[in-house]
Amino acid sequence: MGDLTVEEAILKLKDDDVEVRKEAIKNLYGVKDESVINPLIEATTDENTNVRFKAAQILGTFGDVAVDKLIDKFNSATGSDKRYLIFALKETHSPKTIDALVSAVDDEDPNVRKTAIRGLGALQARDKMDYIASGLNDDDWGVRLYSIYALGDLATPESIALIKQARRKEKDKDFKKSCNKTIKKAEKVMKAGGKLQPTSKAKPMKDIKVLEKEDLEAAAREYEVYVNEKSTSQAPYKRLCILYRKLNKYDDEVRILNIAIELFSKLNPGKEEWFQKRLDKLTN
Repeated sequence: MGDLTVEEAILKLKDDDVEVRKEAIKNLYGVKDESVINPLIEATTDENTNVRFKAAQILGTFGDVAVDKLIDKFNSATGSDKRYLIFALKETHSPKTIDALVSAVDDEDPNVRKTAIRGLGALQARDKMDYIASGLNDDDWGVRLYSIYALGDLATPESIALIKQARRKEKDKDFKKSCNKTIKKAEKVMKAGGKLQPTSKAKPMKDIKVLEKEDLEAAAREYEVYVNEKSTSQAPYKRLCILYRKLNKYDDEVRILNIAIELFSKLNPGKEEWFQKRLDKLTN
């Protein structure tokens, strides 16, 4: 959490000044308080693209906790308001979103269509392959490309055959190259057991350490990605604790310490000692 309390950040999400709303969103990174879910859902319809995207991004980190509310909002949304809601749904990686994603495959907005299709691939929705494949005939080049990626995510003989079929039909050289790369990746996944491992969104640690010299807040947000992905490396948790101490964000430091203690005490008993000692000093 940043300089604002959760309550202050929620209030400022409705401020008339877009810069104030951006600052409010910035302060909600890493917050796991469920009271922010509804305000963030409303922020996905903000007039500012940056606010909408960041709100959707944060909502995705809540996973199943936010899914039902997101689906309710999505089902009543119209036009471009669906775009960021479908992105948030996709980012939750929850199987509960599959029906909503299927319903968006033929949406009038191509950005909604391609995000929904890619989401079905990421969720390994193999029984929805026909819906994914429908995007191969879309008028929008981006939708066709995302359909290729989603079929590659499924990594089955049937999905690879569909990619090869699309490659034969398409004249665009860049599209054909994407087909080739996707086929190669899918075949590798099949040989490895047939399940695609989710791609990490975290930046390399060395890059974040460079960022620390320029912007501690931005560096902390990047380390939080490792936390959200439940990284089994101690390094990002330790760096976050150190940064939050420098930023005088003691509540955030305590939050990370508790997460690390719970994780490492189960994963590798004894590895949590650094975090436990730091927490004891901080709270005693």
